[in-house]
Amino acid sequence: MKYEDLSFDIVNEEGLEVTCDITAIIPNPESEEEPYVMFTDYMLDENDNFKTSYGQIITENKEPKLKVIKDAEIINKINELSEDEIVKFVNEQVQDNLS
Repeated sequence: MKYEDLSFDIVNEEGLEVTCDITAIIPNPESEEEPYVMFTDYMLDENDNFKTSYGQIITENKEPKLKVIKDAEIINKINELSEDEIVKFVNEQVQDNLS
């Protein structure tokens, strides 16, 4: 965990509780109140890069919750949205703060 404001704990696919950090916040054009996020639990993929996971912040009973996204079509949409110049700039600032 680098920064408390960007960190959260989840139970991963192996059933282990892990701390994750948000690496990008992507505005959702369909719902301003429910942005998409990219996050990592710092596990490495086959190329020794941090694995990226995708989610959406939703409100449930007035509490923010993370809905993990596995659907490839939605992930492609998130990646396309993340290429927007303003979104790229903001997320570069987030990355700089994580370093």
